[in-house]
Amino acid sequence: MNRLLVCCSMLLFGFYAQASTQLNSSELQNIALSSTWQKLLVYNDNGESYIQSDHFFLSAQGATDPLAELSATLTAFAIPVDPATPDVHAQCRFPARYQWLKQQLDLSDFNIEQLSCPQFNQFNEKQSIRSVSVIFASGFLANPASYYGHLLLKLNASQSDSDHKALQDTAINFGADVPVDENMALYVIKGIVGQYDASFTRQKYFYHAGNYRESELRDLWEYELALEQQDINLLLGHLWELLDADYQYYFFNRNCAFHMGELLQLVLTTKLAANKRLWMTPQSIMQNLSAVNYNGKPLVHTITYHPSRQSRLYQRFSFLNKPQRAMLHNLVNKPDHIKNIDLSAFVIAEQHEIVDTLIDYYQFLRKEAAGTNDENNIRYKQAVLLRYQLPPGPGADKFSSAAQPHLGRKPSYSSVQIMGNSETATYGLLQLRPAYYDALDAEEGHVSFSALSMGELVLGFTDNRLFLKDLSLLKIESIRANLTGLPGDRNYSWYLDVGAAQSKIGCVSCAAVKVNSGIGYGVEAIPRLNISGFIGGGYLGKSLNDNDSYLATKLIATWYTTERLSARLELEQRFYSDGRTDHLTKLNSRLALTQNSDIRIAVSRDNSATEVGLALGWYW
Repeated sequence: MNRLLVCCSMLLFGFYAQASTQLNSSELQNIALSSTWQKLLVYNDNGESYIQSDHFFLSAQGATDPLAELSATLTAFAIPVDPATPDVHAQCRFPARYQWLKQQLDLSDFNIEQLSCPQFNQFNEKQSIRSVSVIFASGFLANPASYYGHLLLKLNASQSDSDHKALQDTAINFGADVPVDENMALYVIKGIVGQYDASFTRQKYFYHAGNYRESELRDLWEYELALEQQDINLLLGHLWELLDADYQYYFFNRNCAFHMGELLQLVLTTKLAANKRLWMTPQSIMQNLSAVNYNGKPLVHTITYHPSRQSRLYQRFSFLNKPQRAMLHNLVNKPDHIKNIDLSAFVIAEQHEIVDTLIDYYQFLRKEAAGTNDENNIRYKQAVLLRYQLPPGPGADKFSSAAQPHLGRKPSYSSVQIMGNSETATYGLLQLRPAYYDALDAEEGHVSFSALSMGELVLGFTDNRLFLKDLSLLKIESIRANLTGLPGDRNYSWYLDVGAAQSKIGCVSCAAVKVNSGIGYGVEAIPRLNISGFIGGGYLGKSLNDNDSYLATKLIATWYTTERLSARLELEQRFYSDGRTDHLTKLNSRLALTQNSDIRIAVSRDNSATEVGLALGWYW
């Protein structure tokens, strides 16, 4: 027995000695330093892996030493497999490493034989992936995790030849591992300083589509990529490796956008996510992705718009003429008429448009799980039955959107302004908005008429002075259009602004803490003109003094007059607790010079002064 153990030990020693000789070659050194190997190890530009999990590495130095990890990988690949547990073998845990190394080396030189990996093979064969898509979800201002939008990877199966079947495809998500009951303010703070782990997870696409489109009313855009099957297989193998690996999550720059970009870079030569950028947004990744050429052709093969249930309703409603809208309102306000309604005054196509909009309206309102306890489910079925009773007509138009995320401008904004003030000398302003948009430039991939920015800084300067004009740590304006005016389509708007600002327009040395918020209601008076009214309150002072708190009423009108020109009027009346009142008027207009530059004119007035400004801005 002892003699047998000695023989086995000598054989193993000889095997590892042979492997060690091979591992010292310059060829392996070049492989270890290659970009693809370092992408497989998820290295950053400083030669350190983003992966926090020790089990992702086969060498104790693998997180920082690519040659040590390569040596350990080849050694582990050659270890005999335990027939009882093949899936724990290194080849089965790291199929992308094996696939790629097989192309670079003759693995038989290392006594490596290919293994069968039941779990990965089942995952791979079950998917039968024909292509990969990147899904962009528009921003959702009710949840800090989704302020800037979100990205998913969708694995398109060969049999997914219809929208219904596509819902069964697998979606890959990257997100922070946040406790279910975590406070949202705490989430933002902990996310900024990197207090969360994050990971890639897989789930059926219908789960995300239902949550985004039906619950959160977010539009989706699907960018199908023209990847070759070999690269799809490598990407799929790498995803398998990453599914149980932990990352450190940072809200601004090591987020879903960054790591989705890093993942795709495995099979691309173009960099999608810049390591040294202080912030990274999903829209930036989509813009970079759309500019990539792959094998001499555009990487993005097709773009498909998947509207939310609210967008479906709004788009159908916008196509109705005045008599059609009147009939729709009549059907909604008197639902008992649905069964016996006479639509003969309308041509067949118009009848279809009315009833299709009615179906989308009840689809928008109803809670399917409630069954007959929700009256909207009953009305929905009645509307569908009415649609079947109508004579056949031309096919319905597909939903469309010109606001494709990659067509938007860049996410960061800077401007230089010259200001004329009725109470002070002319001075200049420097503005820096790291991300993301305001009401005048909310466009592709953004929430119309709304605003979202973090860390926006405006500094004033004269010949001999530099001062703080405004600082918004967090500024959100969530403006809802309420386009149809139908019951149930009445959504509240709200705003929040936290930071510091000059307490008076006519002062350059009156910096004060600012906190203001309000809730209201908005309507789209005419196409592309939103008028919203608010009641709210706030605080604007240097110390915690009750006299600096106030109640307020506010009226905001935002008008996108053309694709390049927009304007906004803001009227606010503040009622301070000590009896003071202040009336603020702001009029701003924006003209886009190019996709990434603009000119703005601003007029502001309060009880202390009137100010006029001219700004030249650029996006980057």
